[in-house]
Amino acid sequence: MMKIIGLFRKEGFKGEYDSFQHVSGTDREFFVVMSNEQEIKTLFRVSLTLNAAECQYVLDDKHTFVTEDADAS
Repeated sequence: MMKIIGLFRKEGFKGEYDSFQHVSGTDREFFVVMSNEQEIKTLFRVSLTLNAAECQYVLDDKHTFVTEDADAS
């Protein structure tokens, strides 16, 4: 997690880290949800191999982030 936070800081992203989740099939890529001061949440895909964080989309009524716990029901 510290590598991911370091990457976000290096890229100038600021906010709170709401959740981290591995991308299926890899241990070097993650989905990260961050929220800013206005509580707007954004989903990022982070690659530690490429040292890159890509914004996927802003989470809203049409886009939600499902946690593993929600899948267990």
